[in-house]
Amino acid sequence: MKKGIIILIIVAIVIITPLILIWVQYQEQRNEVKKFNLEYEQYKDKTIYGTNIGSLINYAINNNEKYNIEKNKDGIYLDDNKYCMRIEIEMLSTEDEYKTITYAMETIASLGTERFVSNFNLLEFKCKDITYNSYGRVNKLLFELTG
Repeated sequence: MKKGIIILIIVAIVIITPLILIWVQYQEQRNEVKKFNLEYEQYKDKTIYGTNIGSLINYAINNNEKYNIEKNKDGIYLDDNKYCMRIEIEMLSTEDEYKTITYAMETIASLGTERFVSNFNLLEFKCKDITYNSYGRVNKLLFELTG
C-alpha cells in the first residue's frame, strides 16, 4: 500500500513538473511580447516629429540585427513572422501631390538616418497603423507625413 502511494506521488510529480515549467516559460514569453509591444503601441494615432522617426528606425534596425533577420537582394529585411520589425513612412510625391509613396526604413537608413532627421526633424508624422505577427508581437508601424 505504501509503495503504491509513493509511486503515485512520484508519477504525479513527474507529470506536473514539466507542465509547470512549460507554463512559466509561456508566461515569460508573453511578458516579453507585452513589454516589446508597449514600446511601439504608445505611438498609435499619435503625432511625433521626424527626430522620433529617426530613433524608431535605428531601434527597429538594431532589433533586426539582434535577431539576425535576413535581408533580400534589395537590402529589405525579410519578415520571419517572429522577431522582424519594420517602420514605413507614407509621403506625398513631389511630382504628383495626389500620389502617395511609401518608404521602407531600410531605404531611409541607406540614405542616412541623420540626413532624414536633418531634413524632417520639425515635420510631424502620425502613426496610422500598427500590425502584429502571429505571435502577437508588433512587427510594423506605418507613419504618414502630416505636416
